[in-house]
Amino acid sequence: MGVTWTPEQQKVIDLRNRNILVSAAAGSGKTAVLVERIITMLTKDEPPIDVDQLLVVTFTEAAAAEMKERIRVAIEQKLEEEPDNEHLKRQATLIHNARITTIHSFCLSVIKDHFYAIHLDPGFRIGEEGELKLLCHDVLGEVLEEEYTEGRQRFLDFTTAYGDGKNDKKIEELILKIYEYSRSYPDAKKWIHDCAESYRVKDFDALEETEFIRVIKDQVSRYLKDAANKIRQAMKICTGEADGPYMYETALVNDSQLIQSLRSKDTFLEMSTVLDKDYKWTRLPGNRDENVSENKANQVKYLRDTAKKIIKEMKEQFFYAPSFKLLEDLNASAPMMEELAELVCKFADRFEEKKRSKNMIDFSDMEQYALQILTEEKDGRLVPSPIAKEYQRQFVEIMIDEYQDSNLIQEALLTSVSTIWEDKYNIFMVGDVKQSIYRFRLSRPEIFMDKYNTYDKSESKKQRIDLHKNFRSRKEVLDSVNFIFRQIMTEDLGGIDYDDDAALNVGADYKKTGENATEVLVVDTDIRDNDHKKVKGINEREIEARAIAGKIRSMMEDNFRVTDKESGKLRPLQYRDIVILTRSSRGFSDVFVEILGQEGIPAFAGTKEGYFATQEIGVLLDYLRVLDNARQDLPLTAVLTSPIGGCSAKELALIRSSCPEEPFYETVRRYRAEGTEEELRNKLENCLSVMEKIREIVPYTPMHELLQRVLDDTGYEMYMSAMPGGIQRKANIDMLMERAKAFESTSYKGLFHFVRYMEQLQKYEVDYGEANVEEEQADTVRLMTIHKSKGLEFPVVFVAGMGKRFNMQDINSRVVLNSKFGVGLEVVDLKQRTKRASLLKKTIRQEEKLDSLGEELRVLYVAYTRAKEKLIITGTMSNLEKKQAEYESVQEESDMKFDFLRLSKATTYWDFVLPAVLRAPRSVPLRLKVLNMYDIIAGQAEMQVKSQIERSVLEDWDTERVYDEEMHENLRNQFANRYPYENSQTRKLKFSVSELKKRIYLQESGEMEDSEQLYEETELQPILPKFMEEEVPLTGASRGTAYHRALELLNFAEDYDTEKLKNCLRKFTEDGKMTDEMRKAVCIRDFLKFLQTDSGKRMQACAKQNRLFKEQPFVLGVPATDLWKEEEEGELVLVQGIIDVYFEEEDGLVVLDYKTDRVRESRELVERYHGQLDYYARALEQATGKTVKEKIIYSFTLGEEIHLP
Repeated sequence: MGVTWTPEQQKVIDLRNRNILVSAAAGSGKTAVLVERIITMLTKDEPPIDVDQLLVVTFTEAAAAEMKERIRVAIEQKLEEEPDNEHLKRQATLIHNARITTIHSFCLSVIKDHFYAIHLDPGFRIGEEGELKLLCHDVLGEVLEEEYTEGRQRFLDFTTAYGDGKNDKKIEELILKIYEYSRSYPDAKKWIHDCAESYRVKDFDALEETEFIRVIKDQVSRYLKDAANKIRQAMKICTGEADGPYMYETALVNDSQLIQSLRSKDTFLEMSTVLDKDYKWTRLPGNRDENVSENKANQVKYLRDTAKKIIKEMKEQFFYAPSFKLLEDLNASAPMMEELAELVCKFADRFEEKKRSKNMIDFSDMEQYALQILTEEKDGRLVPSPIAKEYQRQFVEIMIDEYQDSNLIQEALLTSVSTIWEDKYNIFMVGDVKQSIYRFRLSRPEIFMDKYNTYDKSESKKQRIDLHKNFRSRKEVLDSVNFIFRQIMTEDLGGIDYDDDAALNVGADYKKTGENATEVLVVDTDIRDNDHKKVKGINEREIEARAIAGKIRSMMEDNFRVTDKESGKLRPLQYRDIVILTRSSRGFSDVFVEILGQEGIPAFAGTKEGYFATQEIGVLLDYLRVLDNARQDLPLTAVLTSPIGGCSAKELALIRSSCPEEPFYETVRRYRAEGTEEELRNKLENCLSVMEKIREIVPYTPMHELLQRVLDDTGYEMYMSAMPGGIQRKANIDMLMERAKAFESTSYKGLFHFVRYMEQLQKYEVDYGEANVEEEQADTVRLMTIHKSKGLEFPVVFVAGMGKRFNMQDINSRVVLNSKFGVGLEVVDLKQRTKRASLLKKTIRQEEKLDSLGEELRVLYVAYTRAKEKLIITGTMSNLEKKQAEYESVQEESDMKFDFLRLSKATTYWDFVLPAVLRAPRSVPLRLKVLNMYDIIAGQAEMQVKSQIERSVLEDWDTERVYDEEMHENLRNQFANRYPYENSQTRKLKFSVSELKKRIYLQESGEMEDSEQLYEETELQPILPKFMEEEVPLTGASRGTAYHRALELLNFAEDYDTEKLKNCLRKFTEDGKMTDEMRKAVCIRDFLKFLQTDSGKRMQACAKQNRLFKEQPFVLGVPATDLWKEEEEGELVLVQGIIDVYFEEEDGLVVLDYKTDRVRESRELVERYHGQLDYYARALEQATGKTVKEKIIYSFTLGEEIHLP
């Protein structure tokens, strides 16, 4: 049955010859629609296109692989319907090389195909992450060292102003931060120089024209709008209600005039002039009228105080100093910014040069190099190059998935290979700005929004289509999500106004259960002792984990039901249906997994943290450090106290006290030779002697082999494997071995550089996480980050950590970056030894804060929309009563949307969510519940008591008493029951002929009754004396293989003499059909003798008639009773083998087997191999339907034919 598409989805599938922007909400089926559009273009369009005429760009390799697989399956399904369709057959072939790829993979293919255009060596490689970190650090060191040597005053002033005085770490981080940020721009150097130029502002007129002043005025406008709304609401209470505080009206009118005067100013200077005046707010008169409501008077005071606070914050943010001072600060920072720009550009050039010298590129180079190949500059703008025009002719359409996560350089790249330059619109973009959550990867959601706001929804060359039907979630989930986000997501904060166009509409059909309202669980962490004082040291994440465990347990006990994906029917909830999402895994995943495990709930975290902190890895790295340089006290101490050294703290103290003045290494060395405690001396001898032996091979041993040698010689790997959690520890050590192998492929070599390599990975927090040894599909609760969950869906979703403060570390650093305004520096006065934020930095910091909060809103949206049937929101909160009162104040506001001020002040997700939830009427499926510590402990205690009762019942169980006679009888019968064919379960059901002939031989010789034991053939001594034998290097099985191979290749229709046979074998060797060793193993005399036998002549005659067949494989079904007489079940046993040769004569088939066994008489071969030839005969008769008249063994050792009965 075909899929029924909505009208909007059908538009997406059918529309052609235009740029299309699809705004696809969560769960709207965008991937399915995109695949259907591609399939339609391949099969239904006239004329249909080829799949390699499309460029489809996705965000991840996994998404690209999934999409390619979906298209491949769809093509195969169409081919089943139209098996003779040549166009579809071609698509089935082309799909494997289709350009369905990530942006980086596309860029890499462009570079590989056109490396000559940028003078790149075609043998380039992609640098390994750790190697790039090392190289980057080395280049930075070189650049700064040169600058210090040159000693320019501006550089020295810069390092004094923005360094920390101890080392250059801060300066290095600053240069790297700006370098990496600049790489997301088509012209990185131009952006860096523009950042420096923004500090060169000549006068007030020039200041007024800057982009950041325009943004300041926009932000001031938002502040004033909120302040005016507060005063207007206060005026309405004063004058519009009978018991309102009318006496406040005059003061409110004055407030309104001040705000209006500010709103009427057009320039920053005019606004500054108004706020520079010493304006005092009018004092509110006393309320002595008994008819005036005290509650309403307090409301007015609250609203007015809020408006005053808005104006105060606005002044502190943007009008904190006279205008001339703001201008002076900008110009004072200009030389420092120019110095920083020069340092970044110098580093970029040197880093590029170093990478080129090592013939290496990194991921950002892929985009930059591809852009250089695909574009050229004309009249100050980038236009497609001749190479890009080749791609334009190749691609009918450019399709971009997850378009909201594009950046400027990716936009320039994909635009260059489109045909919009010829006024032919062929870019198809699909995404959802509400799910743009990759700012840390420098995505630019404003690119999406620019098109969202300018593309027409009606027929147009640039058309927008909105998909808002959600086919993932229940109505209860969607209603609660819509209710929350209608209030908190605005165009100013979040990038889009969450209105009817953005809201999620129900598209999925679920059976009603009445249990699916969204739950909001607030965990109160304020615990007071008997004196009503707060108890300190509470681990909030542990408490939240226990609250979640309690909820999961109650859902399982209450038989909560979810819809089965396969059958569509309701079934009981399983652990695998549940996921817990957090903003970050750090600090959450390990704690949650541990606590859930304690509560009896299996949990799995896809990624763990703390790889470098594990004991096994820490000790190994310390061992390598000491191996490289023994005179390192801390690593040496760590090794000696580890299982490798085996020393206790007391023994270390004994060593140290023996020579307290000497370096620790010298003390250890001296104690090893002269120490008083023999046992301790032996420990040091064992540890250090092994280390010294390994140190000898360091200069010439590859790193992974050296590491394996350390593990083997110290026994450390075995020790760690035997410890608790040994499987995990072993996996971590294996991961370190993989890192060592990866290091060997880099341009750095040796132990010293490997230690540095690992230290750099640790320094830059490239933490691999502990190796994963869990089964992801097991019946466990899964924990993952919200980012990792994007694109996935789960029946029950817990979104945890709502009380965790947002990470605003970047905006509080000395230098802040912003996509619109560049670099924000502090003004540092080296003479006065003072520093303060420049106006530009304040603006950037505020803009970054708003962008970060907008990102957090979108992250929240992604988390909530993962739920299919049940959404549970959890988080901790301290000072609950105070916060609750603050949140409840929002209920007094008439607007559905929260004002800008409230949203911009959020520090946790609760600040967004709880005020919205508190406004929910009963009709909205949102249920708020506050849990205190005692609720959580009560649930836990109940479980423990229940567990103890169950244990005591079992411990006191009277095993002699029969409690239920019927059950007792059933159990006894079941345990007494035996499978009638029990022996069959232990028997093999597949044999080779060799195994069976050995079995038959042993059974007939009385050496085996019914065992499956096989014997090993022994090589007998040859009959001929050594001096009479030809030189035959190979023996035993190898000789037999050589003989069989030669006989297989030999043309039996020919006549042979000694010379011809030698030439024939030599030709087989030259052609690579047999090895030279095998040729030498063949005795020419043996072959000529065989060819002259009766069998040899008969084979020659049949070969000339094409009736000779060699090396014929077969599979034969044999009743199990043939092998085991007592077999009753009637199973078939498979027998497989290869027949050396058989030939067909007029009256039947003859099967012949060559043997090279060293035997003294033919009887031995008959006893040993008659069973094998019997099976050959049965297989031939069964396969050909003809009778096998003879069975012959030819023994090359005896030189005779042996006819079997």
